Amino acid sequence: MRHIDFVGISSIAWTILLLYWVYTGMKTKITVKRQATLPRVVYLAIMITGFSFVFGKFMSIGWLGSKFLPPLKWLPYLGLLINLAGIILAIVARAWLGNNWSGIVTIKKDHELIRSGPYSITRHPIYTGLLFGLFGVAIIIGEWRALLGVLILFFAIQLKIKAEEKMLSNEFPEYREYKRQTKKLIPLIY
Repeated sequence: MRHIDFVGISSIAWTILLLYWVYTGMKTKITVKRQATLPRVVYLAIMITGFSFVFGKFMSIGWLGSKFLPPLKWLPYLGLLINLAGIILAIVARAWLGNNWSGIVTIKKDHELIRSGPYSITRHPIYTGLLFGLFGVAIIIGEWRALLGVLILFFAIQLKIKAEEKMLSNEFPEYREYKRQTKKLIPLIY
């Protein structure tokens, strides 16, 4: 039986996501309001740390390199499925935002509050997709370092969500109602 490179397949999917992000990031509306620089730098530093734990083999030191899952043959398949589903959700949600999207917490010229499509299921489906994708990678790798990386990234995303929701609430009075009607990250749960 041929060995399947689950991490390699996952890496290709993340690369496609990154290339899509860069390409579509060049086609956004003009920014009229932007988050301060320091919170953005803090968020990015935490994100880089989290991704380093998930993808950096060099973090496999001591207990961080030990397995948190039993060595079941079907687990990498499950991890890859969750990973790819998360990446697809992130791409679809990003496409749904169109040129309202920004990697930085911003308000764009003629900004629209999007509440349809994936945004009718959660308020932050891009982050939902990213977290599910990363959790899938953690299952594939199976080491504590990867699971810790997902938790670090969850924390970073919570910081960004807080800033986004504050800005959106100030810009769109209807955002408060949207918050009451739609869960933040996980449909029906959170």
